[in-house]
Amino acid sequence: MEYQLPGIKDKVAIVTGHKSGIGAAVYKLLQDMGARVHGFDLPEIDLSETARIQSYVDDVAKMEGGSIDILINNAGVTLLGDILESSINDIDNVLDVNFKAPFFLIKAVLPYMLARKKGAIVNNASDQAFIGKRYSAVYGASKAAIAQLTKSAALDFGPQGIRVNCVAPGSTDTSMLRRVINELHSRYPQSFPTNSESFYKDGVPLKRFANPMEIAWAMVFLASDAASFMTGAVIPVDGGFIAQ
Repeated sequence: MEYQLPGIKDKVAIVTGHKSGIGAAVYKLLQDMGARVHGFDLPEIDLSETARIQSYVDDVAKMEGGSIDILINNAGVTLLGDILESSINDIDNVLDVNFKAPFFLIKAVLPYMLARKKGAIVNNASDQAFIGKRYSAVYGASKAAIAQLTKSAALDFGPQGIRVNCVAPGSTDTSMLRRVINELHSRYPQSFPTNSESFYKDGVPLKRFANPMEIAWAMVFLASDAASFMTGAVIPVDGGFIAQ
């Protein structure tokens, strides 16, 4: 590995949604830096089954002698629709994965981190933690909730040496983004007249989408000792989008 961040090598990390997109990039980066990384993803682990999360975390701790140093809450689902188009099932499905699962994962790892008076938790929100977007009522609300969870947890557990931070990515070149672009065009052509990626890139000051590894670097930085005086931060990594 050409670059090494302090406080990553030999640490035990859990990464959710590690099989694709940003999660896969985080998983690889942590491994390349020498961490012992455990991935939670479908089909083996369904994070919407929140009652089972504690047992998944306990299994990792048993394998690692009680050590869990890093939690990366990356897994998420998206949903398009305004309030009138969104059902109670839609709300439940999004909140189960985007909010409840990170909440219960944090709750599950905290006893292991508190026992050692050290740990780093990094949540993945969205630029929608800061701004609203059309046809994104439920998804945007779930990501704003993650940002506030980050801040409250940072205040509650900072005195015990636990850091909690959050990255808020903008449009990132993943299969999920491509699905969203196509669905926006097919369902709302009056607002999104094309599914050409250039149409969406034009709205980003850097005129491109992020590479998943660019988001991963920010998340791994926050998990590392290089960010040892950072907690409660919600950091946009969005090509300047919310600066407009």
